[in-house]
Amino acid sequence: MKRIKFPLVMKDGAEARGIEELREHFDAGLAAEYFSNGKLERWLENNYYDDIWEAVQKLDGSEADFGQKLSEALGVQWKGSCEIDLQAVMKQTELKEQLKPYVSEEQLQNMEHIAGSQEELERLAKSGCGRVYLFGKEFRIPEWMENIECIGVNRPAIWLEIKSREEFKEKKIKLRDVAFAEEEMRKIAQETGVEDVFFGLLDVLDLYLDKVQQALR
Repeated sequence: MKRIKFPLVMKDGAEARGIEELREHFDAGLAAEYFSNGKLERWLENNYYDDIWEAVQKLDGSEADFGQKLSEALGVQWKGSCEIDLQAVMKQTELKEQLKPYVSEEQLQNMEHIAGSQEELERLAKSGCGRVYLFGKEFRIPEWMENIECIGVNRPAIWLEIKSREEFKEKKIKLRDVAFAEEEMRKIAQETGVEDVFFGLLDVLDLYLDKVQQALR
C-alpha cells in the first residue's frame, strides 16, 4: 500500500516535509504534541525514516527525561532549556480534538494554550502564559491572576473575584468572547463606552432570542 506523505506544521509556520526541515524548525513542545497524537510516528513511517521511527517507538512518555530522549531520537541536540510535561501536552491535544467542530484547522494551530477546566486555567496562568483559550461552561478569575488574556471559544461564563474596575485594569487582564455570571462583573471588566453599546446590543439580542424560543414552544 502506498504511504501518503504529509507535512508537519511547525511552530513558526514552516511545513516540515523531511527530517532536515523538522530539525531546522524543531520545537520540543510541538514535537511532544505530535508524539502524543501519533502524528509523529505516522510521519516518520510514511517518509521511510525507519531507524528514527524505531527509536521514537521505544518511548512511552513516562521517561523523566522524555524531552531529551525525544529530541535525541529525532537527531536534535538537546539544550535542556525546557521540561516537557507529557500529561499536560496530551491534555492539550485532547482539547484540540474536541475543538475541531468549533474552529478551523488554521485557528487551532495558533491556539497554543487551551484551558478546559479551572485547574488548567490556573496552571497556565501560574506558568506565565499570556494568552489562554477557554473551552468550558464557566471559569473563575481569582484576585491573584494578572497579565493574561482569556479568549472564550464557546462563550463561557466568567466569575470575577476582582472587586473594582481600577483593580481589574491594574492587573492587565483582558477578556474576549465571554459572558459574565453577573452584571456587576461585566461592568468591572468593560473598558470603553464602545463596549457598553456592544454589551447592550447583546442583551437586546438575548431578549429577542428568548421571545423567539417562547413563540416556538
